[in-house]
Amino acid sequence: MQVEFDRYSLTIDGERKLIRSGSLHYFRLPDPELWRDRIEQMRQAGLNAVDLYYPWNYHSEVPGEYSFSGFRDIDRLHQMIDEAGLYLIARPGPYVCAEIDLGGLPAWLLREPGVTLRCRSAAGFAYSSAFMEAVGQWFAQVLPRIARCRGLLLLQVENEYTLPAPMSTLPRDLADLLFRWFGVRPVAAVLMRLDAVRRRLRRASASDSLERARGRGQTNAYMRELFGLARAAGIEVPIFHNDLSSDRGRQSDVDLMAIDRYPITDFRRDWRNRRDVFASFRGDEAGLDRHRPDNPVFFPELQGGWYDGWGGPGYARVRELLGPEAIENATVAALAERATLWNYYVFCGGVTWGYMSSPDVYSSYDYGAPVPESGRTGARYRAVSRLNEFLKAYESELVRTDRVEAEPWCPEHLATRQGPTRRFVFLRNARREPRGLPTPEPMRSELAPWEAQIRVYTPDGKLEAVSPEPEKPLPLAPPPRTPLPALEEWSFTGASPQLDPAYDDSGWATIPPERVEACVGFDIDALGLHYGFAWYRGSFRGPLDRLLLDARHCWAVWINRELIAAGDQFRNPLGVGPDGARLERIDLRPCVWNAGANVIVICVESLGHNKGFADDARNPRGIVRLDTGSTPISWKFRGGLVRGERGMNPIVAFSGIERGTPASVALPHAWEADPAGVGLYETRFRLDGLNPGRGAIGAVFDPGRGKANLYLNGHLLGRYWPERGPQIRFLLPWGILDPSAENHLAIALWKRTPRAALGKVRLELLDV
Repeated sequence: MQVEFDRYSLTIDGERKLIRSGSLHYFRLPDPELWRDRIEQMRQAGLNAVDLYYPWNYHSEVPGEYSFSGFRDIDRLHQMIDEAGLYLIARPGPYVCAEIDLGGLPAWLLREPGVTLRCRSAAGFAYSSAFMEAVGQWFAQVLPRIARCRGLLLLQVENEYTLPAPMSTLPRDLADLLFRWFGVRPVAAVLMRLDAVRRRLRRASASDSLERARGRGQTNAYMRELFGLARAAGIEVPIFHNDLSSDRGRQSDVDLMAIDRYPITDFRRDWRNRRDVFASFRGDEAGLDRHRPDNPVFFPELQGGWYDGWGGPGYARVRELLGPEAIENATVAALAERATLWNYYVFCGGVTWGYMSSPDVYSSYDYGAPVPESGRTGARYRAVSRLNEFLKAYESELVRTDRVEAEPWCPEHLATRQGPTRRFVFLRNARREPRGLPTPEPMRSELAPWEAQIRVYTPDGKLEAVSPEPEKPLPLAPPPRTPLPALEEWSFTGASPQLDPAYDDSGWATIPPERVEACVGFDIDALGLHYGFAWYRGSFRGPLDRLLLDARHCWAVWINRELIAAGDQFRNPLGVGPDGARLERIDLRPCVWNAGANVIVICVESLGHNKGFADDARNPRGIVRLDTGSTPISWKFRGGLVRGERGMNPIVAFSGIERGTPASVALPHAWEADPAGVGLYETRFRLDGLNPGRGAIGAVFDPGRGKANLYLNGHLLGRYWPERGPQIRFLLPWGILDPSAENHLAIALWKRTPRAALGKVRLELLDV
């Protein structure tokens, strides 16, 4: 397949194409048959390309080891795309962001000496041969597989890269302090404004070697080497990079420059109250022409939804606020700027299973996408389908248009573009009430509230067609009524015997004495754990002198089996920038000391490494600082909320974990035998051959207290935090959920307060 381009569009085997793509996160759909289903939904929506991120950490949790089988079988995925007759837009990083741990970089890089992640530091560009050596190994694994895909259309290197990184204006310690004093959001907003000022000053400086001349963009050895590695691996299609801004910080060491557009990111208010919400598209065509007049306008991330985080409104609210109007407006605004290539990010939602998430998202990554995590589509999907049907009829015209500098018809007039034979007029109503148009023809001369419209005129000036009318709201049909088993019989056991002072911890790893003496090297990366939970168990004699603790993100402390303190060091839910963390003094007055040996146990949960957007991926997790005064302590550690749980996407063999004597219980339930610790609830159920095509099944929690992990057939699928919320429904994906065999459901509840309890849990068909 021969892929070429000019300022208007891609040309594939000599034919101009309007590329309409959607992002599919295979790593959030842990079953290949789900991939096939979503690819077909994309094809039926009128898309002609599939966009894939390839997270390095998902394929390599250990240096030198790579997995491309099972849930990671990208060769099979590429074959599905080829069989569907769709193109592939491949994005192998090495950095992908995607709201996953370290932005897709493997956490083992944090232990490699001399590695500067992404060849970027707070000061700016910092070439790292150690990092590039590791990248070369990753590319050698993944790029040949991508190159074999018959439908490979484009390949991206890196992701939203600019020098220096956003939000790196202030020293990290100062920014950390400001986050604690004033809160994350206001300080982050100020940092972004300062960052914009700094970038303008850099561009104005004649000595700035990164931005050599206005309009040329940034160039550096990192991007050039990534480009060269891709070509050496057999990638023959155009290579692109997606930038954050149309007029600054653009990477020029690629074939195609591209720009991401997310006009709606604040879901604390309705975007319909802002008339300028889609104004960010204006100037994207001119900004590209200043840099690369021979490039087509390309939006590799055109807003298909938005992610929700801990304490957020929930995806039902995100989908409601976006509505079908948001995706229609974004698409029309892109077309008005000469776009002939775009990719909806994301088009298919999924599950950030295991410990794969960065701290700014919870388990669901539904995203309010046209295809939600359940796969059951609604108005947003229909909006894309209807618009694509219209665009397909005029594809040969839309792939080659020029802006017509005509007098605006009215305030709603966005642009007029001339194709080879037809003229397109783009309109948008940014008001809550209908707006009449001064058109010479009566057809569709009134814009509905927030309607974006395309009017097509023939060479003789007659109105030929108008883009589809906004769909009148349709009530969402309830999912089919299917009897599901009631989860009434549960087995309960205590699952934290390590709290007992007499527990045999000889199988645990020892923290070296020199680290203990220096009170450093306790974080989970230094210990080689990297993800999820870590248990620290220390033995000492006599009372503790003091206990000062900085543990991230969630923690609990027991002394001689009694819960002494618990809390959360989670002040930055953005997943970008400093943690706003502090050293906390633990009150030891409630402790009962033994005259001889005493035991302290600390459990810490990491909500993930920052996604590295602002060179903050090295923010430590686990115990970051610890001060016990003059009391010497011998420390040991192990990973996992339950024993045997390892890695970013753990699969736990529950038959072999440590547990107490089981008891039959009914939910809701709170146990009293131990004041705190981990309680394990287990049940089994059958679906009696329920057809997976009949709907997606979720586990739904009634209100409870205490953090919990949800496991299905050993796979960690959900992290439940009712005090923070909002997620109470957890998708049980087909492929892990077996319709014809017995399924095992386990919930490990971390009881950090006396009132912690598990509410009822039931199975439901998910409606979105």
